[in-house]
Amino acid sequence: MKLMGISRLHELARRARDGLDGAVPALVSELEAGSWRSMAEIAQFYPSAVIDGIKVRIPLNGGYRVDLLADCEAQMVLIEYAGATSGARTTGKAGSKVT
Repeated sequence: MKLMGISRLHELARRARDGLDGAVPALVSELEAGSWRSMAEIAQFYPSAVIDGIKVRIPLNGGYRVDLLADCEAQMVLIEYAGATSGARTTGKAGSKVT
């Protein structure tokens, strides 16, 4: 899939350093190599992810998470947020949560 917003992941890797122990480069590789045709396929690949429509929240170790939008038809992923689990979403209405 085409990956957009990758700078957010690179920034997370820089800030978290050893706290993620290689999880960010692995996630980047998985997302770029992915060719999922449906959100159900993404859910199977990331069983701990929370999916709501095209929104995907992937929890990472150390209290971090990645929020992304996935368009399986266009084969594109947009990284919306990469940071602390307690962090607010960077887009959307204030107080909205992915369920």
